[in-house]
Amino acid sequence: MLILDDVVLRRFEAADLDRLYEYRNDGEVTAQLGGFSVGYSRADLVDWLERHRRRDDEVLWCIAARLDDRCIGQVGLYRVDPRVRKAEFAILIGDRSLQGRGIGKAVTRAVVDYGFCELNLHRVSLQVLVTNERAIRLYEGLGFSREGALRHEQFRGGRHVDVLLMSILEDEWRANRHA
Repeated sequence: MLILDDVVLRRFEAADLDRLYEYRNDGEVTAQLGGFSVGYSRADLVDWLERHRRRDDEVLWCIAARLDDRCIGQVGLYRVDPRVRKAEFAILIGDRSLQGRGIGKAVTRAVVDYGFCELNLHRVSLQVLVTNERAIRLYEGLGFSREGALRHEQFRGGRHVDVLLMSILEDEWRANRHA
């Protein structure tokens, strides 16, 4: 568990399923996320949680409001490869009323810091839709670099959208750790 100012990063619990169902089926939330779509049943999400819980190459957290412990999103490091010392980062803040309040920045900073300090990673990468300008600014502000794009990788709002590839290396993170 990681405790931040406004949120706690913890394992998912059965009580989180209804919130997760709401967020993962909210078209406005998922419109800016490349790896997510809508149309999940509760049974789908139970299966999804169990699959991810059993994986040994992932660290997945529920983002819970510190005041009332309600699930407001999810964050994780995926495809953790200890040999190459790399992982992929992804985040979803599902509670739209809390978006734009700095929670994503604090959570991203804490999880990437965990990756470098606790998992001994050398590289953390991510993918973000080119239309998600707020997220791109956040990642660049934390020291992530653009590496390239996957052209027409996703289909959102009736059109194909490019996905931007970004990463940060261990020494870059340490230099920007308090940005």
